[in-house]
Amino acid sequence: MKRLTANWGLKLASLIFAIIVWFLVTNINDPITSVRYTNIPVTLMNTSLITDQGQVYTILDGSDTINTVTLYAPRSIIDSLSQNNIVATADLQELSSLNTVGITVTTNKYRDKIETIVSSSDVVKLSVERKASKSLALKATTSGSLTDGYVIGDVATDQNMVRISGPESVVNRIASAAVDVDVTGFTSNIGTDADIKLLDADGNEVDGSLVSMNIKTVRVNVVIYETKYVPITYVVNGEAANGYMYTGQIESTPDSILVAGRSNTIASINEIKVEDEAIDVTGLTSNLTYTYDISDFLPSGVSLGDKEFSGSVSIVAHVEPIATQTFDVSVSNVQVEGSIEGFTVTIDDTEYETVSLTLQGLKAAINSVDPDNITGKVNVNDLITGNDLDSLKAGNYSADVEWDLPDGVKTKGTVSVYVKVEEN
Repeated sequence: MKRLTANWGLKLASLIFAIIVWFLVTNINDPITSVRYTNIPVTLMNTSLITDQGQVYTILDGSDTINTVTLYAPRSIIDSLSQNNIVATADLQELSSLNTVGITVTTNKYRDKIETIVSSSDVVKLSVERKASKSLALKATTSGSLTDGYVIGDVATDQNMVRISGPESVVNRIASAAVDVDVTGFTSNIGTDADIKLLDADGNEVDGSLVSMNIKTVRVNVVIYETKYVPITYVVNGEAANGYMYTGQIESTPDSILVAGRSNTIASINEIKVEDEAIDVTGLTSNLTYTYDISDFLPSGVSLGDKEFSGSVSIVAHVEPIATQTFDVSVSNVQVEGSIEGFTVTIDDTEYETVSLTLQGLKAAINSVDPDNITGKVNVNDLITGNDLDSLKAGNYSADVEWDLPDGVKTKGTVSVYVKVEEN
């Protein structure tokens, strides 16, 4: 017993020294150190306390992410932790009147070994307001430029409506929903999934993360047509007033149009033929003017290729007075057409060398007539019927001449010549 109590002061000093040594050794081998983690997400708890009341919340200023969290713990503990061990929560049961919620930061490992946790932010800031919903028509557009010779046809989406819900102030700002497809360089139809964008009344995009949408992407089908220019041709109806005629000249503005369609359809289109009852010169003594919509005359599967062209076309069909002039034409210019075995048929010019031929037509056409170049013919078969014969017989006959005339000129009345028929 005396041995245990002997030199107790020295023994106590030794114990204290041992404790100090242990403490020093411990801290030298496993010192307290720190580690910093960045961008730690905060998990919100009991959010139903807001949503069950028909309200929604929006996190302000990105406050649900902590910029930095610093842990202080022994090195051995620090070395065993990673960012995934940091747990940050904010319980909405503790929502303040200022719509802030305190953040609790801890670890899911070695919690009791952590000396200190320092967070760069301590609250999540919220905006809480009534929930609103509405449906929007979905509009599809295109951007970019197609290869030359091609145009955009139909642009359609698989769905034409999108329903959104979220904070009332945000939902009320949203005026429309749209998708856009870049068509640059395409020459064939496009089918693609496009993200839906929400736009305000000025066409500016609204952050879609602020609301929920029943769909976020939609299938868009873009039809691409080939194009080419084709002329417009016309059918003019009726006859002008007595003493007047349609000149055959029709001015069309424009006189050709750009049409669009599938390649195999466009390949067979060489003109747009307009047959309109309103293009009628009956009884007119002056030009006909008329405006119509060319779209009404496009073949099936063909559309206008210029989106800036309305389809309105104006025409002027020219009507002018008829000019009349009589020409002396040599009988030698008239020939016999056809033959009958056993007979020789010739034009008899012994009575007169020329015949008077009265022509009528437009002044310009009449002025271009050269009587020396006018030719005619007498058909042998017409000779028989015209003279009430059962069959051709020798003799002298009169026969009407069928004249070969320039365009825009016609005869006024008939001209006859003598024909001699001789048996061989």
